[in-house]
Amino acid sequence: MNVMSDIVPEVQPGVFIHNSYTILSNFESANLARVKYVCKQIPGVDEDLEFHLWTNPDCGGTEFECNYKSWFYFALKGGIPGMHVRLNIVSSNNQSKMYSQGMTPVFKVDLGKSDKLNEKFCKTSWSRIKEIPTYQTNNNQEFVLSFSHRSLKNIEATTYYAFTYPYTYTELCNSLSFYEKQFPLPSVLRENNEKNVYFYRETIVKSLENRSVDLLTISSFKGISEERECRLFGLFPDEKPRSHVFKNKKVILMSARVHPGETPSSFVMNGLIKYLISKDEQADILRQNYVFKLIPMLNPDGVVRGFYRTDTRGCNLNRFYLKPSLKLHPSIYAARSLILYHHLGYELRDELIEENSTSTFCSSSNNDGELNTKMKPTILNNDVDSLNILLKKSQLCTADRFTNKGLDSGLYLYVDFHGHASKKGIFMYGNNFDNIVDNIECMVYPTLMTINNQNFHYTSCNFSKHNMYSKDKKFGLSKEGSGRVAVLKYTGLIRSYTLECNYNTGRFVNYIPPKVHFVSERRPIQSVIPPKFTPTVFEQVGISLAISILDLSNLNPNSRLDSSEFKSLAGLRELLRSNIINNCSRNRRLGSKSTSNINVDTPITSKQFLNLKKRT
Repeated sequence: MNVMSDIVPEVQPGVFIHNSYTILSNFESANLARVKYVCKQIPGVDEDLEFHLWTNPDCGGTEFECNYKSWFYFALKGGIPGMHVRLNIVSSNNQSKMYSQGMTPVFKVDLGKSDKLNEKFCKTSWSRIKEIPTYQTNNNQEFVLSFSHRSLKNIEATTYYAFTYPYTYTELCNSLSFYEKQFPLPSVLRENNEKNVYFYRETIVKSLENRSVDLLTISSFKGISEERECRLFGLFPDEKPRSHVFKNKKVILMSARVHPGETPSSFVMNGLIKYLISKDEQADILRQNYVFKLIPMLNPDGVVRGFYRTDTRGCNLNRFYLKPSLKLHPSIYAARSLILYHHLGYELRDELIEENSTSTFCSSSNNDGELNTKMKPTILNNDVDSLNILLKKSQLCTADRFTNKGLDSGLYLYVDFHGHASKKGIFMYGNNFDNIVDNIECMVYPTLMTINNQNFHYTSCNFSKHNMYSKDKKFGLSKEGSGRVAVLKYTGLIRSYTLECNYNTGRFVNYIPPKVHFVSERRPIQSVIPPKFTPTVFEQVGISLAISILDLSNLNPNSRLDSSEFKSLAGLRELLRSNIINNCSRNRRLGSKSTSNINVDTPITSKQFLNLKKRT
């Protein structure tokens, strides 16, 4: 057998051509570094063509290059119609566990221009490839993922392949622009019905490459005032006015895509947004009672460049929430400032903190253009070290002064959305506390998800202290700097979570009990086989997150709680208490430290008792 192989030339950036085949990566979020063909010729057998394809690591070719190479996204066009072509993704990160569980890449066919001039440009939707890909480690100890491509008869058609369902920055911008047009802000607030949808889009900060990081405010007009929120230090660069202030409403803050390759988080966010602005009765109750602050894409630069985990400086941004830099981690700095502002009800002026002195605050007023004389030189002179020192002092000051001082926080809930490669299902990480009351309260929201979403795996949730402080294998950065843990540290918020969504599937499905008014509910037949996860499945997770908030708040007029094994919020909390006590007793007998730090005999204070009565 004769074997020929050679590098496929890159005729222009992101365009590789071999005979009649064109391989493309010249579009947003694409990732393909180089291509090599292998042509095998056997007498009497049709030609069998293979392409080896290498992806760029995050920040490839720069001083910040790091070994994250799971994300690929490219396209194939042309070739001999009907011919099978083998595609080998070489040297990506070893994801053998995920592919052994049935994970497959996704594809989409763009039919191009139709023969009929009056027909529109036609695109099909994304779906998983039909075959199960193979994987192996080659002689160079490189992980190789292989699957086949069939050349199409339509020479105008282009087939796109990706690691998983893509969702680009441009798609986000287009959808947010569409929502803005649906819900324009009226010039006279009092003319609005209290139940109308309040939808407000702002640029909270610009990314390192000058892309807008969007902030959405979604609520009803109930409780709205003419007053505007504070223009926080270093943030909101546009001249657009800030969002209105709402009286007597707690804030729920959720974010997504801090890791650019974790596209399930964007679909969860999409589902949440579409539900919150819908005409659904339960969505209306949520808007009446809460203000939702949503950051749909924390890392737009990484998304545009086709990275898997980092920003353009090679940083895993979900490790910098404790001491973010406005210059180096602008979106994380913005998220932290927003969290503190809504926790306190006013802005904590980081730049006014003097060493060994108390902090100074500003009220919720328009403070455009104000820069403290001490802080301004550090920004203008790029003095990053001094800036970080001030920010770290600010964080420590916040934690020390407010976490345990009985502050009535303006925050109700925080969730950061992610994708997950190894552990099956959809689940949450929560924080760990020394007393049983707080641990129970942390576990309530994830437990409610089990009665509202068939793919949520409570048994995969992790509330351990180890998971709060463990370090990454590659760079040694601690999870203490993640959004979930950092929010607890600066606000004391018990309901602070990371949502994880497996790219592929789950281990089981939950039984979903009927709603209170189940007669009017169209209940689909529930499968016992876990589905392959799709954007639709992830969007349903976003809806379930919203409905579970109603259950958590005891505001759901059509809850599934009464029909569940828990019967009520009080029953759910009692079941969690029993489980924690049993686990602690068992682990102490076995000598395990996983839950032995929890004081299960913690007396409930009068304030905690009143809070429990309100919740139940």
